[in-house]
Amino acid sequence: MPLELIHSTFDFERIRLIVAGDFIVKPGWIYGPVCYHNHQIVYFPVGTETKYVCSNKTIVLNKPCIIITPPGETYSYEFDKSQPVRHLFITFYWEAGTDNHLTQPPNESVCLHSVEETFVPLLIKQILYLSNKKVYLWEERCKLLLASALAELEGLKGMPSSKFAPISDTKHSLPVLKALDYIDRHLTEPITVDRLAQEAGWSHEHFTRKFVQYTGMTPQKAIIKRRIERACQLLVQEKWNISEIAYAVGFQNVHYFYRTFMNMKGMTASQYRQKYSSPQLKHLSPVNELEESYPLNHYYYYS
Repeated sequence: MPLELIHSTFDFERIRLIVAGDFIVKPGWIYGPVCYHNHQIVYFPVGTETKYVCSNKTIVLNKPCIIITPPGETYSYEFDKSQPVRHLFITFYWEAGTDNHLTQPPNESVCLHSVEETFVPLLIKQILYLSNKKVYLWEERCKLLLASALAELEGLKGMPSSKFAPISDTKHSLPVLKALDYIDRHLTEPITVDRLAQEAGWSHEHFTRKFVQYTGMTPQKAIIKRRIERACQLLVQEKWNISEIAYAVGFQNVHYFYRTFMNMKGMTASQYRQKYSSPQLKHLSPVNELEESYPLNHYYYYS
């Protein structure tokens, strides 16, 4: 991608990397208390008895996690007394004047667990790798990688609202992703919220609350939406009639499918097929099983 195109799509020059590293400290070391004017991300790849202390609260880092500390926060680390502790960190600041709220770091300390199941640790390690090699465009690439990591961490926190507190632990968001995977694998079958809650390991009420917080919609609406999206894929890739497609994605009533499709897409299923069918899709082989974590033979359009 040309550098000019990168600049035109994201003003990453507002990010200022200060220092980064991958350290292993001796048992029992105490760092702080300190208070900086910069943001810091610290990744602990292994859970230990290390303690993070801030704002009169103490968090034991006994699972792999990421700590995000904003400017002006007084904090300290009390490292495990029985073993050396490895941690990877990036210190940076965000220049004033940006209006990109999606990748802005949080205003208070956040501890996110289970991040090893995301690609954030890989992004952090890649930043350190490029910082060491200093190959072509390494600084710009580091800034873009950091922006991606911040956006991913923001997504793991869940959407903020006046009703629900932000998710501060990915043990809450990952079960929701597991439930979404279940929906995708069982679209042709009846799906109940109770079954999704069971898949997540939560009660019906707790699951619904966390699901809405993480996805912005109820489980019932998510099921319908994913069935309609699957129907859109079949409309342009299969020669089945509309009724066959409706049943294939789990609708038991064809007329309900017609109404729902119109409400969600603003056109009939036939109109959608006519508008989006393309000779370029004729070479694709039909996919009957959704064995991947995302549908195969499927375009993703971003508004």
